[in-house]
Amino acid sequence: MRFERGGMHRMTQNEESRIEPALFLEGTKFECLSKQLLLEEYKLFVETSETVIARRQVANTFFLSANSALLAALGILSQTPLATEVARLAFLGIGVAGILLCIEWRVLIQSYRQLNTGKFRIIHLLERHLPASLFHAEWIALGEGKDAKKYKPVTNVERIIPLLLILLFVVLVAARLSFP
Repeated sequence: MRFERGGMHRMTQNEESRIEPALFLEGTKFECLSKQLLLEEYKLFVETSETVIARRQVANTFFLSANSALLAALGILSQTPLATEVARLAFLGIGVAGILLCIEWRVLIQSYRQLNTGKFRIIHLLERHLPASLFHAEWIALGEGKDAKKYKPVTNVERIIPLLLILLFVVLVAARLSFP
């Protein structure tokens, strides 16, 4: 599974100096047994990042489905005359609901991005105490997100979809209410 590192950037010295003491107890020595425990914790933490990605995909599916249903409702309503105030309010209400849903979707995408960024910061710190730093090396190989030819974060694409849907809702509602 490919790990999305939207917004991942090199930690500042200040961030690192605050996170590392919270991650490792003072005086931690990495002997054979503690290295094995660290590896198990690392595996568990990587698994939690996979879980976040899965939850994010489910959320995206939900929002896309809900918006599709609202657009279908607008399509059905657009086939009926909007002569009555109730029909006009229903059309407007569905459009506003779609816009609000898209705004919430964008907020959730940003939240997942921030959560995964934090998780990968921790993963990179853990890797300093393991024989190989696989995720850190992969991030470097991907140009640390600075070169779009090597890596384009999924979040950048994901965040466009709700904006396009907002625009679509605005255009449909404005056009339909302006020209009944």
